[in-house]
Amino acid sequence: MVTCELGPPRGSNAQTLTEKVACVRDYCDAINVTDSACGVPSLDTLASSVIVIQSGTEPVMQISGRDRNRIQLQSLLYGAYALGVRNVLFVTGDHLVAGFHVPARTVFDFDSIQGLEIARILMGGIDLAGEELDGAPQFYLGATFDPYEKPIENQLSRLRRKHDAGAEFFQTQAIFDLSGFEDFMGRIDDLDIHVLAGVVPVRSPEAAEFMNQFVPGLSVPQKIIDRIVCAGAGLEEEEQQEAYLEEAVSIAVETIHRVRRIDGVSGIHIMAVGCEEVVPEIVRRAGLFPRPR
Repeated sequence: MVTCELGPPRGSNAQTLTEKVACVRDYCDAINVTDSACGVPSLDTLASSVIVIQSGTEPVMQISGRDRNRIQLQSLLYGAYALGVRNVLFVTGDHLVAGFHVPARTVFDFDSIQGLEIARILMGGIDLAGEELDGAPQFYLGATFDPYEKPIENQLSRLRRKHDAGAEFFQTQAIFDLSGFEDFMGRIDDLDIHVLAGVVPVRSPEAAEFMNQFVPGLSVPQKIIDRIVCAGAGLEEEEQQEAYLEEAVSIAVETIHRVRRIDGVSGIHIMAVGCEEVVPEIVRRAGLFPRPR
């Protein structure tokens, strides 16, 4: 299984997302659309998922608890199913990052575990008030986990609670420390779940600095940054950026080859973070193309 993540535009230009989907759709089995990541408003997650469907690809609709209450969540899930969305991934949601829409207020009426539980209730044919539904949605439910969060016991406990709440597949945060990830996977080998290992091509030292400062749960190790810096050393700016990106692709491909050998890994989730054009090259060089249809 190969999935990738696309960030919807910060505005209403559907063509922007359509072009991104066209770039990657032949190289992925499904496309994950984010839900106003880092608290920055973007094209609605349901609208984005429908655009993915119209582009001939399977969406994974991300739902954050940060901006919604339980009434709106139920309504969103009804609408999503009615419009053809079948895969839903719940995240609790990033706290608002300083400098990004600071006056906004968060909601957090439900977290990822409660979101999964609510979806399961609706899938059983009743709403949260116990009333029978006029059409029960049916979803393939997913969630996320960070194998590096400390203490590890807390992350293991939350993963198991998400599984008990209904999560059948999991996407991980970016995998850089392979031994740490393998250790974590060994602790959940009793669970019947599908794990998609997160792979992030770090396109430049500046991108790494931004991720480390502003993207919650993502930490690019210094050894990765050093490799990218070394790749572009002594080059003019345009050639330097190309060298950075080439090294980022190489690191991503190396990571994919290694994580695929870890027991319990069902697939790869590529988070290209603004450089979706490298996804086809990563998939090809990793030996994962063509995708089965």
